[in-house]
Amino acid sequence: MYYKHILTYNFSEDDTRASFMELVEGLGYMEAEDQSTYVLPLGEALTLVNATKAIEDWSAQRDVKISKDDFVQLFYLSSLTAGDQKVTKMASKFMKYNPTTKGLK
Repeated sequence: MYYKHILTYNFSEDDTRASFMELVEGLGYMEAEDQSTYVLPLGEALTLVNATKAIEDWSAQRDVKISKDDFVQLFYLSSLTAGDQKVTKMASKFMKYNPTTKGLK
């Protein structure tokens, strides 16, 4: 199977973790065999921008408790053009605790 995103996470609070798992499953991610890992199948329409926005919005809710050690990391393929060659590389978006919002950024 091919994946559009691979998502890893760490949350210290059980309630936060359960709420996050509910969020990402609702976005179309599937739980992977590895602990704390979800995958988004290649054919899904969800973009990286929309996924990170949904996670940021979720983490900013009052009833969600994010600690300084909590994080979400999204891995994805990124393409760029160097001269007349197209280069594809693995990239990631790392979201960590933001003291201003007390959520992930």
